[in-house]
Amino acid sequence: MRLPLVVLLTAAVAGCAGATEPLRAGALYSVDSGEGYFQVAKVLVVDSTGVHVRLYKNRFKTRPDKVDFEKLSLGSIDNPDGFGMGHLPLTHEAFRAWEPVFIVESPITADELEGYRQWQAAKGGYFGDPQHDD
Repeated sequence: MRLPLVVLLTAAVAGCAGATEPLRAGALYSVDSGEGYFQVAKVLVVDSTGVHVRLYKNRFKTRPDKVDFEKLSLGSIDNPDGFGMGHLPLTHEAFRAWEPVFIVESPITADELEGYRQWQAAKGGYFGDPQHDD
């Protein structure tokens, strides 16, 4: 019995709907804050346990599909409109919960990896890991 092409294409698309592409170091993703706005996260390192990101303070009412690198900022804890984080270690599940959508790739600088290097030296944990969340 031959199935119509429409049925085959529908099955193929439905089968891929839950698939996720591998995360890439240097990639910027729009992420859902869960608080009514979107932010931009840059993946610094992907390892077997988690994803190390740089989370920018910029907030968007709608999911951004492009970014102006000159306007992305980490800000500081004293900023009344919030702040980002230079290094945030998350489990893969915690990062995926933010519903990341790829925007663009950008080279990673040595400065961007400073927090990651400190985390490595301290043998830090991951947010979203029940063994390390307190």
